[in-house]
Parts: sequence; C-alpha cells; structure tokens
Amino acid sequence: MATPKPLIKHTKQDSLEILKQAIIDAKNNTIILPTPLDKIINEESLPYCFKDSNNEEYYLLPSHIIKTLLESAKKLQRDKYLFQLEQEIHKNMPIDFEDVWCIAIKEIGKNFQKDPKRLIKNIRKRYPYLFIDFQNFNPLQNPL
Repeated sequence: MATPKPLIKHTKQDSLEILKQAIIDAKNNTIILPTPLDKIINEESLPYCFKDSNNEEYYLLPSHIIKTLLESAKKLQRDKYLFQLEQEIHKNMPIDFEDVWCIAIKEIGKNFQKDPKRLIKNIRKRYPYLFIDFQNFNPLQNPL
C-alpha cells in the first residue's frame, strides 16, 4: 500500500524566495535575439495572438514589423535570383565571368523577372566571344 506524501507547507518567506529564484532562472534562460530583431521589437510592438471560437489563431502585428519582414523576403528573393544567375553563368562556361556578370546585371536592371536561363542564353547569342564554344572547338585545327 502506498503511503501518502505529506504536503509541504510554504511560508510567505519561502514563496517569495521561490518566486525570486524562478525569475532569476527565467532571466538566465532567455535567448538573446539577433541584432536586427532586437532593434524592431520593444514593449509597444509585441505581436498579439487571438483565438476565435474554432480555436484558430490570428496574429496582430505592428506595421513596421510587417515592413521589415517584407523587406527581408524581397532581399531573400533577390539573393536567390542572383545565385541562380551565377550558377547559370558558370554552366555556360564563360571565358571571363566578370564580363558576363556585368552584362547580366545590366539586363536585370531592364527586366528583373527574366528567367536566368533565358537571360544567359540571350547574352550568349549576342556576345558569343564571351563564352567557350566546345562544339566549334577543334584542337587539331587550332594548335596552341
């Protein structure tokens, strides 16, 4: 037969000490946010979470946080596009990467939504001397 555990009676002094210790532990276990997030979050700009009758969560965010998130998403999209462009340039074997990169960046300024593959294909047609052409390369005909 199991013996019941006696209840521990806390005095007010014990409760206060336990609460102080819990606060100290919580402070020690907090995670420091990265610098950009530290700058945008303060006490007035914390998001609010609401639940409706169907237990669906809805969040209310300040406009500057939404703007920061949108700017981050745009930067991520631009970086991804430039990375794909860089990969496509390397696949087409340029003689001088920097020259092709400069031309591609100028073309992007005209139309950012252009597919990197089509862009490099177009550059390769207009500037064939910037790329190595293995189909027309015959080492016996042009000895080094």
